[in-house]
Amino acid sequence: MKFSKLVKEQLGCYVYGLIDPSNDKIFYVGKASYNNRAFDHLKEIGKESNKARKIAEIRAVNEEPRVEILRYGLDEQTAFEVEAAIIDALGLENLTNVVRGHGVVKGRLTIEELERLHSVKPVLVDDIKEKCILFYINQTYSPTLSEPEIYDMTRQFWHGVSAETREKNEYNIALAVVDGVVIQVYKIEAWFEAGSTLSTRASKGKPNRWEFVGQAKDEHHLRGRLLVGSDGYPIPSMQQGYSYLPKK
Repeated sequence: MKFSKLVKEQLGCYVYGLIDPSNDKIFYVGKASYNNRAFDHLKEIGKESNKARKIAEIRAVNEEPRVEILRYGLDEQTAFEVEAAIIDALGLENLTNVVRGHGVVKGRLTIEELERLHSVKPVLVDDIKEKCILFYINQTYSPTLSEPEIYDMTRQFWHGVSAETREKNEYNIALAVVDGVVIQVYKIEAWFEAGSTLSTRASKGKPNRWEFVGQAKDEHHLRGRLLVGSDGYPIPSMQQGYSYLPKK
């Protein structure tokens, strides 16, 4: 199935949902522009993803996922905002999306989080002298997750954490960071091999992956602060998934 040329012209940038016909619930939210991307997901046969497995489950009972347009005729930035808002509203844990969407700063927040985020000044990372490890959890964070779930996604499953870091534990403050915002702070007590401690997440006991155990520091002065670089912009996520302050 695909859109006609005239329909694609009218769609412009659009946000769509994949629907489970057994309960009429959205299980995936996406954004596209003048194309048939919304239907491309239905071709993902045999792929290893939650979305592909969900589609296979639906087809196993002789049903077919529906594609529905949630908003259309948008510019690209608005489409990103709408996509992220819908994912926030439904909750990432209730969808097969891998990531939350764009922009936690303007995303779903409690009143307390909103006050904390906007009532304090940003922090220049060069001014932070306390030894911290910043864990960038943009890809998996959702404001609808529980505290134990946020804790587990912050502490697991990190590749290449050095023996010096694990054994000396001098960098013993963990910052859970989303789009430059410190969502939570933890005191790192000890490091272990990945998958060896009790968790809300499926184990990833792969070689050279590690996890820590620790305690939440709700009153820490960096919690809820926006971390900015010398250019005045929020710090970007590191490809490795974590970084150190002060830098090693």
